[in-house]
This record gives sequence, C-alpha cells and structure tokens, in this order.
Amino acid sequence: MKAKNQDVLSLIKSMTLFHSPMIKVVFGHRECVNEMIDIILGRHIHIDEHHVEHYMSNIKGREAQFDIYVKSEKIRINVEIQRKEKGANPKRGRLNLCLIDTQEIKKSSEYEEVPEGYMIFICEGDYFKRGLPIYHIHSYIDETEEKVDTGQEMIYVNGDYQDEETVLGRLIHDFHCIDPNEMYSEVFKKWMKYYKEERKGVTEMCEICEQLKEMGRIEGLEEGELIGISKGEIIGIEKGYASGRIETIKETAANLLMKKLGYLSSHIVIKINGSNEDELNELIINIFDIDKEDDILKYIH
Repeated sequence: MKAKNQDVLSLIKSMTLFHSPMIKVVFGHRECVNEMIDIILGRHIHIDEHHVEHYMSNIKGREAQFDIYVKSEKIRINVEIQRKEKGANPKRGRLNLCLIDTQEIKKSSEYEEVPEGYMIFICEGDYFKRGLPIYHIHSYIDETEEKVDTGQEMIYVNGDYQDEETVLGRLIHDFHCIDPNEMYSEVFKKWMKYYKEERKGVTEMCEICEQLKEMGRIEGLEEGELIGISKGEIIGIEKGYASGRIETIKETAANLLMKKLGYLSSHIVIKINGSNEDELNELIINIFDIDKEDDILKYIH
C-alpha cells in the first residue's frame, strides 16, 4: 500500500497544467480561469459562471465534454488544453461551437442576441508549425479578403512559444511548470502549491488519482506516455470475447480507461455500459490513443 501511495504522490508531483487531473482542480478556481482568459483574449472578461469537465449533450448527434466552459454576458468560451495535436483539430472547434449555439440560443432569439463564441486551444506544441505565439481564425470573403463577423473565433496558443518577456510567453511557461515556485502567475502558483504541497490539496488529488487503482508504473509524461496495464486486464478482455460476455469487456474497458485518464465521469460509464460490441471493438483498439473523456466519444455514442 505504501508503494502505491508513493506512486500516486510521485504522479501528482510530476503533473503540469497540461495534465487532466490538474486542469480539473486548478481551473475549478475562477481566478485562474479569469487570468488565463484575459491574457489570451487581451482584455478583461467578467465571468458569470464557469465549469470544468462540462458535458454538452446532443440528442441527434455527437456529444462532447469541454475542459473548461465559460459564460459571460453575450460571450461563451470553450477552452481545450491539448497535449496531442489530433485533439486540436479545427473541426473539433467547429463542432464544439455548434454545440454551444444549439444549447444557448433560444427559439425566439434574434440574430443580434446570439452570443459570441470563442474556441480556445492551448496546445503543448505549435499546432500550425508557423512559429507564431498565437493564431486567430476567422471567416473571410475569399475574393476581397474582408473579415465577416459570424460571432465565432478560434484561437490556438502555441505551447512551444518561449519568450518570457511577454505576458503570453509567461502564461505558456507556467503551463509547462512542474515546480509551482517557478511560476510567474501568483494565482497559478498558489493553487498548484496547494494541490502539490498542502495536506488538504494533496489529499484531494490523491482521491482523484485513487481511481488509478492497481496503477502500473509511469514511464514518463512526454510523448509516448505509458501507463501500465496489467496482464490480467488484457486476459480479462480476451476471456470476455472468448466467452461472448460483453459485460466483462465493458467492465475491463472502463477499468483501463479509469487507469489511463485518472477518473471517469458517470455519464461516460453509462455510455460504455450502453455500447454495442462494434463500438467496444473500436474503443479497445484505440484505447492507447485516448487522452481525455472527449476522445472516448469518438468510438461510443
């Protein structure tokens, strides 16, 4: 038990703001969200409410879970913090902005009442490989190159940008920090220290990471991150297929995903339990490519 506890504590110590459990707790505090949003948008936004791991339903199509969802007067913002490039696909931004419109626009609304929508990707690397610190995507008339105000904007933050002389560069630096004492932002530093060093914060993090029960050894937190999966779990899948016991496969798949992500929300567990064999096949085949709950929804509906 002591070795397991040490593994969890080591995991917590090694996390940055690019890791899902730390995103969940740090950005649960509005002051952290406000500082991040204000720097990226270059102006102050008064936040009326915000949510982490916000589930957006869609009865006729694909659903999604947002890392961070922000509501302000006439503004809606989805922030996705991405370690891998495929999760920052612009079409994902299009889908999420459409979901926001579907949820937020009332039948009787006038067009002028439609809130502005911002889709922000904070990437661990440079998604567009152009060396710019930030990229803003709008709609344009091809023939005249004039911008058309659709009320939507996608923003990509380049996680490789290293100019700490700028406000944005310092924000990106803080996202990569393992040691809270090296952070520029006082609010990020305060909450990272709380969850990494103070008893109550570490206990809360341990409770989240306890869902990594029977966790294998972590070989690093870089590209190609490996979280151990036991031989018994693989055998469990094989036995499930051999015996035709789809419930065994569902249970094992949920355990693997809980181990890999550190947690599973109740609606994702419900989705797994309601999935058919073809969906489970896709889920198991692609399980090593899943980095967050939203990725699971690519394979089960």
